[in-house]
Amino acid sequence: MEIFVDGVEYILNILEDDKFDDKKLKKYLSSKEGKLFLKHEKELRRKTNSLTIEEELRKVVEDENYKDPYEFYILKDNIEEVKKNLQFIKKNEDIIFENVLKQIYKYIPESIKVDPNIVLYAGGVDGGFAIFTKNVYINFIKYIGNIDEFEKILAHEFYHARQIPIGKKVSLILKMSFYSKKALYDTLGRLLEEGIASLVEHGTDFVRDDPVGTLTHREILFYKEHFNILNRALLSIKNGKPDYNLIYKINVYVLGYIISKTIYEREGTSILNKWTVDFDYKIPIKKYIEICEIEGKPSEFDIDVENWIMSM
Repeated sequence: MEIFVDGVEYILNILEDDKFDDKKLKKYLSSKEGKLFLKHEKELRRKTNSLTIEEELRKVVEDENYKDPYEFYILKDNIEEVKKNLQFIKKNEDIIFENVLKQIYKYIPESIKVDPNIVLYAGGVDGGFAIFTKNVYINFIKYIGNIDEFEKILAHEFYHARQIPIGKKVSLILKMSFYSKKALYDTLGRLLEEGIASLVEHGTDFVRDDPVGTLTHREILFYKEHFNILNRALLSIKNGKPDYNLIYKINVYVLGYIISKTIYEREGTSILNKWTVDFDYKIPIKKYIEICEIEGKPSEFDIDVENWIMSM
């Protein structure tokens, strides 16, 4: 495992100058980190290309008061601190990995291998991403001056980057090729994937809001509203007409965290591992409903949805 910081340093080199340097921009855009950022933005259907990046970076360099949508201005305002942070990360890479692995193995089996490389990049609204890949990508702008939160988001993304046998990956892909099953994996499966990752990140005692805003105290307070959207989405699937407008509105972080935490506090990791290892969403969701019944609290699933889930 290694941490690569070039993606941030390319942007720093551009922002340090009083005048915009086209050669430095070209070097960044032709780098693997620059290409990665553009590819990620395109996959998320954002209107980002090399021209928009040039325009925004140019404005940030030439106008000290300009605040760009990619938040490059935050890097410019904190250049010295960012340099110190990157130096600290390079020097303490082994300790950072030790802390992150210690956290993630509280919630996944020791038999699962987790050893991604970390690629730091800069720009955009995301905190990071990694889905069953060799690399974890982190938007360092979100974690300037906060190594603790940096380690926590690494733990979150390490969960996504866990190494799963090829047979299980193929099985998941085949299951998701069926329209009806795909909709359930896009709801309950995605909910568990992000929920367990959030549990790995925050633990059972949720103290501080996520810097990116994916999991916050405020959103947790509105969990009933989030369950309402989930119920409506599941009913559309039950009725054979998956409503992806609803499915994409599901707050998988809040609901996934609540469900995963409930299961973990009573059952430990054994039930959660049904998803972590086997991509089985049915057993964990059913167990969550059973736990709520045992503890005398509502699962927040509508009765029709709950009965449907328990019959799966």
